[in-house]
Amino acid sequence: MLMDNPAITNTFIAFLLLSMNLGIKEYFRSVKNQHDTDELRRQHLEQELEYLRYQINPHFFMNTLNNIHALVDIDPEQAKNTIVELSKLMRYVLYDGSRPTIPLSKETEFLKHYIGLMRLRYSDSVRIKVDIPDETPDVQVPPLLFVSFVENAFKHGISYQSESFIMVSLNVREGYISFSCINSKHETNQDPHSGIGLENTRKRLRLLYQDNYTFNINENAKTYEVLLKIPVNYDQMSGNR
Repeated sequence: MLMDNPAITNTFIAFLLLSMNLGIKEYFRSVKNQHDTDELRRQHLEQELEYLRYQINPHFFMNTLNNIHALVDIDPEQAKNTIVELSKLMRYVLYDGSRPTIPLSKETEFLKHYIGLMRLRYSDSVRIKVDIPDETPDVQVPPLLFVSFVENAFKHGISYQSESFIMVSLNVREGYISFSCINSKHETNQDPHSGIGLENTRKRLRLLYQDNYTFNINENAKTYEVLLKIPVNYDQMSGNR
């Protein structure tokens, strides 16, 4: 038999060893390439998110300053109080808003401060209902994720000629954070630029969660409703896999 020939046996063994060596090298090369691909993907994700944050912050401050400007003529003392509240919001946006994640408790506190600031402007002319728990689980969320919805609700859901309302709720159940923002809808409040913040949020959700989230918008002639559901476990986000 051929395998009884020492020369052929040695050649066959050498071929096997060479094949194994090449296979191992190819495996580690493949692992390295995958690692490099993942690293490039992570860097691209971070750059995309940073770009979106820079778009969110000016948009947020511009609307808030417009609110303060409106208050100066209506109630100067209230305007002063609003500036104090704005300083708290700015501190959050500038220092916590640049972090990948923050505690949910800080995000909900920020939302309450923002809604409180808006209450100063609209007083009792708008029905505002907030259902956000005072205590939340110790979980991490991306900063400034919910504010764009509330911001749009105040900007586009209020009319001084018609009855207006805004309802904001947030809860944590069965491993998910559920957020809802419902506001009245008026034909006179249509804005061609109103979709900028919403589109940024859509991109951010896709970048962070891929398909592991639920985001729905339901609207009719009188109401506009945003429903968002995200996992509480930050490790489930695509940028951390």
